[in-house]
Amino acid sequence: MAVSAAGRGRYAVIGEPVVAVDLINTVAAPGSARGEDLLSADRGAEAWWRIEGTRVPGGDLPDIRALRRLRSVLRDLIEALVDNRPIPQGTVSDLNFFMRSAPASTRLELTGTGLRTETYWHREFGGNPRLAFIATQAAEFLSDPSKVSRLRRCANPVCSMIFVAVNPQRSWCAPGVCGNRARVARHYRRAQG
Repeated sequence: MAVSAAGRGRYAVIGEPVVAVDLINTVAAPGSARGEDLLSADRGAEAWWRIEGTRVPGGDLPDIRALRRLRSVLRDLIEALVDNRPIPQGTVSDLNFFMRSAPASTRLELTGTGLRTETYWHREFGGNPRLAFIATQAAEFLSDPSKVSRLRRCANPVCSMIFVAVNPQRSWCAPGVCGNRARVARHYRRAQG
């Protein structure tokens, strides 16, 4: 799902095929040049939820600490896969916890125009459906080797963004951000030399 530049504000990369990738990109990875956490204040989290709102179940916003914890779990898991490192069992257990916290069931409903299915999120277990959805969607994505093989780090060495390369030629988190910077730097080097 593409999101317009005006609609995403400070969020350079948004609209990846799996919401988990958008979530991990709300903070720079440790050791990267930029250390900004876009969820550092509740207003930052609210802005992120507004952008992602049509992609996740409705309902109450989760506690910011739970959102950050899920982000940390997902970043650890996704980076291990991208870097071809062993996946820590604790990370898998943590992701399973988020999925179990608000399980879902599918219901078939009769409408005026026919049948449709609807997902029902079981809030009675105390979890948040939005977090459970992101965790479940991530687990389904990350358990498919053909999808995992499309995960990439941005080619800009000072960028910490990870993206899903739907186009195998894609090497930048966002062409208008890191891709443009690389083109400008290349032009500058040519002009100088």
